[in-house]
Amino acid sequence: MVRFAVVGTNFITDYLLEAAKSCPDFQLMAVHSRKEARAREYAAQWGAPLWFTSLEALAACPEVDAVYIATPNFCHKEYTLQMLHAGKHVLVEKSAAANAREWQQMVDTAKERGLIVLEALRTAFNPNYARIQEALPRLGTLRRSIFSCCSYSRRYDNFKQGIIENAFIPEMANGALMDLGVYTMNFMTGLFGKPKEITASAIKLYNGLDGVGTITASYETMLVTLFYGKVAPSGNRCEIQGEDGYMTIEGLNAPSRVTITYRDGRVEELPLEDIPFRKDLSYEVQAFIDMIQKGDGSEASFNERTRISLETMDTARAQMQMHFPNDDLG
Repeated sequence: MVRFAVVGTNFITDYLLEAAKSCPDFQLMAVHSRKEARAREYAAQWGAPLWFTSLEALAACPEVDAVYIATPNFCHKEYTLQMLHAGKHVLVEKSAAANAREWQQMVDTAKERGLIVLEALRTAFNPNYARIQEALPRLGTLRRSIFSCCSYSRRYDNFKQGIIENAFIPEMANGALMDLGVYTMNFMTGLFGKPKEITASAIKLYNGLDGVGTITASYETMLVTLFYGKVAPSGNRCEIQGEDGYMTIEGLNAPSRVTITYRDGRVEELPLEDIPFRKDLSYEVQAFIDMIQKGDGSEASFNERTRISLETMDTARAQMQMHFPNDDLG
């Protein structure tokens, strides 16, 4: 059994806790919120016996083995290091850090202390993602891929009325790239590795936050285009094109249907697991628990994928002139 605490009491934490009910070795032990009333309320809602308003007290708690951090991106590194130094494993919500340098500090600290740190990113652990990866050779030489993750944020209406919530504050290392583009970026780097070069552009809102963006990445034989945004809905149809056929993916962050159309007109539908939306979060929780219990170093490949993604996102942000306060910190 792995005894968890959660830092952050928003809807994302709700989704993860609901999905974690299917993980037999998951036990929610504690909740943290800066406000006592919210900490008490959330602990009661989810059946956690302990609640904290102090991160120091949570870090010192011997009844917690691991911590899930779902706070704004700009404080991920600080909170993660605090928990690692206290001997806790950390599952940190995407984007795992404000930049690649921060992520490397987090990974290095975990290694030094014999602990696990892992980015909670559903695309990396969904079993249907593996089906896509396995089918790629059937497309022949790859020439172009298009990955899209766009939506109309539930907070955008408030933003347009001058009510700016955390997700629309760029100083918190937020924005379309960090919130949704990370899905397309991780999908790309997981399948194809680090690109040779990229070009990036964005449309910014009145406070400097990127509302929509596009990144084009060059590989040896192909181009990959990433579309992401949080101010307009989309069908988010994704495609991988090869010389022998093309693959269509419905639902990049949680694939629900994948087909291959071959040059001769044949159409093949990949057999996917029927996973209800948001229930797929259980796979990242179970993977994290397995890494803790087995201690086999299997987190290394996922952490390298996160590093490459953040490094590439750093390059994209530089091209789009998107600077975070965290970029100036040591």
